[in-house]
Amino acid sequence: MSTKDHSKLIEEINQLKETLEEKNQEIDNLKISNLFLETIFDGISEEIMVVDREFNINDVNKAFLKRYGFSKSSVLGKKCYEIKHRSDTPCYSGDKNCPLERAQETGERVEMTQFHQDANGDTKEMFVVMYPLKSGRRSVKYFLEIARDLTEYRNLFRELQASEQRFRAILDTATNAVLSINEDHKIILFNNAAQRIFGYSSQEVLGKDLNILIPPRYGDHQMYVQRFLERRESDIVGKTISLIALRKGGEEFPIELSLSCLEMGGRVTFTAIIRDVSEHRRMESKLLQSERLAAVGQAVAHVAHEIKNPLMVIGGVSNQVKRNLLQEKESQKLDIVIEEVRRLEGLVANLGDFTKEYRLVKRSADINSVIRDVIKIMEGVYPAERYDFKERLSPYIGEIECDPDKLKQVFINVISNGIEAMSDSGGTITVSTEKIWHGIEVRISDEGIGIQDEDLEHIFEPFYTTRERGSGLGLSISYKLIEAHKGEIWASSRPGKGTTFVIRIPAK
Repeated sequence: MSTKDHSKLIEEINQLKETLEEKNQEIDNLKISNLFLETIFDGISEEIMVVDREFNINDVNKAFLKRYGFSKSSVLGKKCYEIKHRSDTPCYSGDKNCPLERAQETGERVEMTQFHQDANGDTKEMFVVMYPLKSGRRSVKYFLEIARDLTEYRNLFRELQASEQRFRAILDTATNAVLSINEDHKIILFNNAAQRIFGYSSQEVLGKDLNILIPPRYGDHQMYVQRFLERRESDIVGKTISLIALRKGGEEFPIELSLSCLEMGGRVTFTAIIRDVSEHRRMESKLLQSERLAAVGQAVAHVAHEIKNPLMVIGGVSNQVKRNLLQEKESQKLDIVIEEVRRLEGLVANLGDFTKEYRLVKRSADINSVIRDVIKIMEGVYPAERYDFKERLSPYIGEIECDPDKLKQVFINVISNGIEAMSDSGGTITVSTEKIWHGIEVRISDEGIGIQDEDLEHIFEPFYTTRERGSGLGLSISYKLIEAHKGEIWASSRPGKGTTFVIRIPAK
């Protein structure tokens, strides 16, 4: 062999080595790629199955084997419906619900939901996707099925739905108002109790600014929300505080509020649990009022007893002296003494009405009829050109057990106070009735000057009056008459806007 041929042979051998090395590298790369794909194939949580057009299983991953409890050797070559549905025929082939049949017909990806039984016999809801495996222009020979178990998601979804229903039931039956606002100060939750307490329907407030429920004098609360978002701290979160809120009709009322906040997904929601304490405050006030009246009543009874006899003596002696006087001027002076004695005797008699225990003569009576009788009396006393009396009487209150004569006295006292509170130009007295769960409610409203807050606490006390004339006993006696009926009476007022007296009488 010549030197030239020898060199050429060595060169070809070297080229062959390089080619072999390249092929080996390609084989190694393919092995790595196949290992990578096999790792993904067996590591993915979804079930994967490769089948041919005759339903024969060519490959499955570990998730598939785990689901149905088989080894790979016992699955390969079997029909897919034999393994997945324990059936001798293709699944639901008559209804065209077999994903393989549909994929063969369309040549496109197919999605559907199926129900399978696992190795334990439990039924599982599966979301199935069937892919035709296309390679160039060749006809599709294999199909790849990926199945995801939806059972857990469905169960979780049902649990979430049930939890939401329970949460909604709790919200809707709660006696306290529950409302939530977002970072934009907009109301996003308003339960049934909130609707009842504030007087708004949820449709009226959802999406509205929280200021709709806050009295204007407190300003805009949005700055407090912004301050919290900036600092992530607050003096009131997690505490119970006392505030004033605003009903739909403009009425302000006291509340107790507990505030919490929840941050989720970078957004903050504020939730408040609100308790209307107006009734509680009113009951406290009523208790204090009763205690004060009891103490005053004892003192008044003692004073009335002490001055009654001296007045009788003064009156008797004055009459005797008058009969023996000859001078008319001196007689007129005694007339003044006798008249003042009569006035004091009338006052003592009223004091007796205040201090005595009332014995009611109860019978079935229609309160609407009692009120109409009272209004007729007042219309006869006060000129129609100055005073107007309006009735808003519910036809559904029926009759109750009461002493109608005593109630008539109460209504006359309250209406008389309302008339005297109005200016000389007159005004309107409105009397309304309504059936409540334990009895009836009567409201008597005037258009007078109103009552200051500091006076409201004392209006039922004897001798307390803001009028130039009057003994201050009318409302005190009215209070005791309603108390004898086991009822309640109170007043609400806005200076310059008039006063409303509320009287509640139990049905039994």
